[in-house]
Amino acid sequence: MSVYVKYSAWLNATPERAKSDTSDGPRLSRLEAMRKAYGENYAPDMPPLDTDYLIGYLFEIGPTMAAGMGSGPITHEEILAWQELTGIELQPWEARFLRRLSLEYVSELHHAETLGYVPAWRPPDWKPEPSAVQLSLRALAQS
Repeated sequence: MSVYVKYSAWLNATPERAKSDTSDGPRLSRLEAMRKAYGENYAPDMPPLDTDYLIGYLFEIGPTMAAGMGSGPITHEEILAWQELTGIELQPWEARFLRRLSLEYVSELHHAETLGYVPAWRPPDWKPEPSAVQLSLRALAQS
């Protein structure tokens, strides 16, 4: 599950601009850039999961929450509030595991903002990130 969470963070990270990129448009997350380059319906392969209910819970709670200068991991209080609102009772190990997955997501999200950062997992059909030039050329071709 850790690899799944880290790959999700890598996809959702917004990498820094290349030094040669002088555009002033909004930066895109890797997933947004892939969909722009390969089509809006592009859905990357994801790492296989043995069980997915905890991943579902994590993304329902939200893998991050607002913290001081950006995103931080979910807190035990957030997990408790989610349990009370949904009526789902987690085992103590499940709550600790969700928090650990959130910590891993936040850590990977931070690292993945580095341009050219390679994910821990690559799908069989892995396509490298489109460059700013590729995105610009495709945008011109579509207009």
